[in-house]
Amino acid sequence: MVDVIAKAQMGEVIWAQLDQDADLYDEIMEICKRENIRSGIILNIVGGLRKARLSLPVKSTSVEDQPGILELEGMMEAQGVGTIGYSVDGYDSSTKSGIVYHAGEPNLHIHLTVTHGGKTIMGHLLQGCLVRSLHPRSHFTIVLAKTPGAQLNFRISEEKTAAYPKGIPIHDLVQE
Repeated sequence: MVDVIAKAQMGEVIWAQLDQDADLYDEIMEICKRENIRSGIILNIVGGLRKARLSLPVKSTSVEDQPGILELEGMMEAQGVGTIGYSVDGYDSSTKSGIVYHAGEPNLHIHLTVTHGGKTIMGHLLQGCLVRSLHPRSHFTIVLAKTPGAQLNFRISEEKTAAYPKGIPIHDLVQE
C-alpha cells in the first residue's frame, strides 16, 4: 500500500563532468549547494573509479542491523541513481555504516553500482569514491534534475532500537 504521494515538476537538468581524482560524493554535494538543489533526483552517474567506498550489508545479519562499509581499490566502472533531499536532522554513523548527514545541508541517498574484479556490487555512495581517468578531465558524468513541488526530508525518529539507540533514520516525503 502506498503511504505518501507528493507531486513534483521536472525542473532544470544539470550535467556535470568530473575531474580526475575527484571525490564523487563531495562533487555532487558541491553541485547541490552551488545550484541550490533542495529537492531533486540523480538521473545518471556513469564513469570509472579508482577507489570505491560503499555502505551495504557486508554480512548476513538481522534486518534491523546497520549496514557496514566496503572499500575497494583498482579499476572499476560505476553507475548510480538516487534522490536529493534536505537534512532536517543531523546523523553520524561514520564508524558503523559510514553514513553522515549534516542538519541544514542537502541529503544524498544514492545507490551506486560498481563492477570490480568481475563482480558487481551495489551500495550507498559514501565519501571516498575517487574518479579514475588517464586524462585530467575525465569522461565521468553526472546528470541531476531539480524537482520542485515535493520535498524529501531526512529526520531521526523518536523511536529507538538496539541498533539505532539515538533514533531510526527516516526519509519524510512531503508536498511543498
